[in-house]
Amino acid sequence: MQPVQDTIGNAKASPTKDFFVRMLTRDIELHDALLDLLDNCVDGIVRTIESDPANPQPYSGFKASFTLTPEHFQIEDNCGGIPISVASDYAFSMGRPPGDPQKANGATVGMYGIGMKRAIFKIGTEALVESRSDTGFKVEFTEQWMNNESWNDLPMHPLANAELPEGGTRIKVTKLHQEVAAAFSDATWVDEFRKAIARHYSIIISKGFSVSVHSGEDDVGAHAAINGEPFKLIQSGKIGEENKIAPYVYTGKIGDVQIEIFAGLYRQLLDEEEGAEEEETTGTSDDAGWTVACNDRVVIWKDKSRLTGWGEATVPNYHGQFIAITGMVLLTCADPTQLPFTTTKRGIDAASNVYSEVKDLMREATKDLTSFTNKWKKFPQKLDEIYRSTTYVELEELRSMTAVLPMRASRKNDEIKKYEPTYPVPEQESTSARVSFVALKADVIALAKFFFDEPKTRPGIVGEAAFRNALENVRGDKA
Repeated sequence: MQPVQDTIGNAKASPTKDFFVRMLTRDIELHDALLDLLDNCVDGIVRTIESDPANPQPYSGFKASFTLTPEHFQIEDNCGGIPISVASDYAFSMGRPPGDPQKANGATVGMYGIGMKRAIFKIGTEALVESRSDTGFKVEFTEQWMNNESWNDLPMHPLANAELPEGGTRIKVTKLHQEVAAAFSDATWVDEFRKAIARHYSIIISKGFSVSVHSGEDDVGAHAAINGEPFKLIQSGKIGEENKIAPYVYTGKIGDVQIEIFAGLYRQLLDEEEGAEEEETTGTSDDAGWTVACNDRVVIWKDKSRLTGWGEATVPNYHGQFIAITGMVLLTCADPTQLPFTTTKRGIDAASNVYSEVKDLMREATKDLTSFTNKWKKFPQKLDEIYRSTTYVELEELRSMTAVLPMRASRKNDEIKKYEPTYPVPEQESTSARVSFVALKADVIALAKFFFDEPKTRPGIVGEAAFRNALENVRGDKA
């Protein structure tokens, strides 16, 4: 035990408000700060509704609308509002306190308790927060409070009865930061924000949540609800059939985290010539790669890097040949602190044990799918018959397939069940060889005109016609 010592004063250990606000907002993009506010809307819904796994549209009827102008920002929702006790105790403080009862109220995504404040600080210097759950209230962030170094409590005032009668929250920020006003006046930036919502809220939107973004009177379709980006895979034949194109499926638990993984093809494979063109132009590869969602919030979108296993162990680096490969990982937990997403919810904690185990399974599926691609790249035409019988399977149906698929236990974890389809193998694989060479464009065009009367015929088709013509001549000479 340390001996009692005389005290001659106190050394200040608290951060200045200016420093705290700058550090809190410097490493988050404006898009992400606004998405944090949508996370709060979803958390409000989760607090409001009763959990019903059988209901595919639990968020139906709930909505949020953004207004983005150079003069002000606003988001308004009908998602249940903030209870008065939550507002007075910690909704406007920094971070969730120990023993926060809201943590036990369902699988929320706003687990850090900083989203609303960080977004307000990121957007501007004056804000009004109005909300109605039980008792309606309003709280104002003034420029004087922002500039004052003390962390004084914010007064709460009653909300007029006519305001937010359905229950919900409205946040309006004025005196925008210069760079924020510039972003809100940029149609391209606003369009990218809509795309971010469509991607990162794709699963939540598919469950009935409605989001719109308005950025001015001349903004065509501004009040239309945003459609979520769909996730779908192709499948040929019946569920569980062998030698058919089908999704890879993994499901089970790692600790308290429920996992679901679906991987496969979302389109036809490219032949080698198309793959080379894809590498040069980047083409439509935005739809390839891995997507990861935590409690339905997409935190990684179509990633094609080592973060999701590409280029690791025996998995090749992503390139245009693999444009048809895509996958979705769903991680769910009632305690969001066990999920491996970062504070911006736009990334994964790669050091997480949960994600490390999940990535092993992702690599397993990616390796098999790239192997299938490598086998068939010489014979893309032979797949045409298989593709003719394929149908798209969307996420909801994929999730229900686990009840009828012949799942078996994973070798590494008994808690994980998996279905690994047997993909078709080209019959000619052991008896065929690839012929490839470079020729002058003028010569290719000349042969295209000769064989097809069409100078724009693809070089691969021209080469095959020339080869067959030469072979016929040789066989005819030998005869």
